[in-house]
Amino acid sequence: MDEEGLEELAEKLDKLQELSLEETPGPELLLPGVKKFTVPGEEEGKTRRRKSRAEAFHQTLAKHRGEKMAIIIRGFPDPDSIASALAHKFIAEKFDIECIILYNEDISHQSNKALVKKLEIEIIQFNEDLDLSEIASYALVDTQVCDSPIIDALPKEAKLCSVVDHHKNLALRADFVDVRENAGSTSSIYTEYLQYGIAELQMGNVEDTRLATALLYGIISDTDNYFLAKPIDFRAAAYLSPFADMDLLRVIATQSISARAMDILERALEKKEIYENYLISGVGFVREEDRDGIAQAADYLLRREGVDTVIVYGIVDYKTIDGSLRTLSNTVDPDKFIKDLFGTNENGKPYGGGRADKGAFQIPVGIFVKCDDRELLWQVIKRTIENII
Repeated sequence: MDEEGLEELAEKLDKLQELSLEETPGPELLLPGVKKFTVPGEEEGKTRRRKSRAEAFHQTLAKHRGEKMAIIIRGFPDPDSIASALAHKFIAEKFDIECIILYNEDISHQSNKALVKKLEIEIIQFNEDLDLSEIASYALVDTQVCDSPIIDALPKEAKLCSVVDHHKNLALRADFVDVRENAGSTSSIYTEYLQYGIAELQMGNVEDTRLATALLYGIISDTDNYFLAKPIDFRAAAYLSPFADMDLLRVIATQSISARAMDILERALEKKEIYENYLISGVGFVREEDRDGIAQAADYLLRREGVDTVIVYGIVDYKTIDGSLRTLSNTVDPDKFIKDLFGTNENGKPYGGGRADKGAFQIPVGIFVKCDDRELLWQVIKRTIENII
């Protein structure tokens, strides 16, 4: 889809969301050449709100001018969180803020590795020997959860500068909070800061091209190729497209599946069990660096005729039970489904969650890690998971 097409589709989705169908007949909204009903000053009002958010973000960063800031990615880095962190750093540096992007869990998916490598994104995996003593503030991107070992390692006086996310609002407090559940990706929110702020992208600039490419891939990835995109995502994609390196984007997005991920898929196909329209498959023991193969297997198995919900799970590194859910069902809410099934830990934190069409869970193996009989351990966990589901 070209830039003009994205803009047109964004406008149509805006109308469908915000105008009453009783006031304006639905079909007329989509007919070319038909004059649409608009409230006087409506578009100007939307633009003002977008500028206002961008200005508030920039004003917050201005208060941290000259500081050293940690940009924290929680969990396993994905394209949306990586691109959002890069955008935060790009904007923050306009205020002489020295930024470091930190993550904790391994980058395991082939496309995510390619994103970091091809775009030369400076991103550091946290370890206890890392000196963070000069960090004065930190930012959370694509998350609102503060239970990261990275945060625990920061100086106690380090302040939470900002929280930017598109998941369910957890009412976390910070100098600046922008949580939009009506956005399909956090990358789209950061794109808005660029478009309406002081750091607008420039044609022909290598750094700007790199950022635009990362953000565009973040949007594509988190919206499932625009299938779950909202108006803000289409607007952001339309803005970014002229600046992005489409050839490089294509290379990143079409990384081949690894041999070990193929092995996991083969096991998932072999071990699948079908209950009406549900498919469940346990793939046994999986290495930490191959854990993304579980999600890739779930994606593939959802293509099977007669199935609308898939759960694939395995024991990762003998430490945790990791699972991925994929669904096409109109009645299955992945977030509620997973939280209802697996509950919470002793601190009240859910073992998993989800969004419109996908979810994931991770449960510690706990004391059973001491079991030296792999087959027995797997059978116990397999039977327990199947009984729960």
